[in-house]
Amino acid sequence: MNNLVLFDSLDLSKASNENFYTTTEIIAERTGNSYDSVSRLVRRYKEKLEEIAPLNFHFEKRSDGFEVRVNNRGNLRKIYHLNEQQTLFFIPLLGNTPAVVQFKFELAKAFIAMRNELQARQIARAVEKPQGKTLHQAISEWGHFTRHGNMWHTIIRTLLATTVTGLTAKAIKARDSDWRKEKTLLDLLTLEEMERYKLLEGIVIAMILAGSDYEPIKQAIKNSIATKKADHFPK
Repeated sequence: MNNLVLFDSLDLSKASNENFYTTTEIIAERTGNSYDSVSRLVRRYKEKLEEIAPLNFHFEKRSDGFEVRVNNRGNLRKIYHLNEQQTLFFIPLLGNTPAVVQFKFELAKAFIAMRNELQARQIARAVEKPQGKTLHQAISEWGHFTRHGNMWHTIIRTLLATTVTGLTAKAIKARDSDWRKEKTLLDLLTLEEMERYKLLEGIVIAMILAGSDYEPIKQAIKNSIATKKADHFPK
């Protein structure tokens, strides 16, 4: 985890990308601006920021739990929350000093890291749940199914078969001198390859249920089999 991007719960698996935010306090500290100047800029562009998303905030508290007062009138000090899209609009308003440029770079990496952590936890939760889903069912109910329709079944099964064998689909078919359309690539896998296939199939089902798109699934499968080969499978 990082200290630039926050989420208001210990249970990250319940989050969505829109729940992640940085604060005016963090922005001021990391860009070399005063807190008051950053807050004034937020208030100045409040309407624009709220066109992107609701502008949330909390009142700053001292270590003893009491809220911080900023003047003799007893006004409470607001710490504004800016999500990723709001920061994309707001940070450039601070100029292009070296500190601001470095912060923009680090903040972008922090949001990406948080999204990756979120996806990893969602997948882990999905794997743990008794799903009762077959790969066919998962693909058919997938949010991205309409993009390629039934072709997804072939695309994903081919990905799994070619990954566990290390061969192209054409090379797998060449194992059978009498290849016919009613056969599938799975018919031509060895027992060891089928064991690997079933392992990766479970990962794909979990990622589909977590709402992942195809490219992250493809990369996860490639990474998983590479690790398994290195640790367990004969080369």
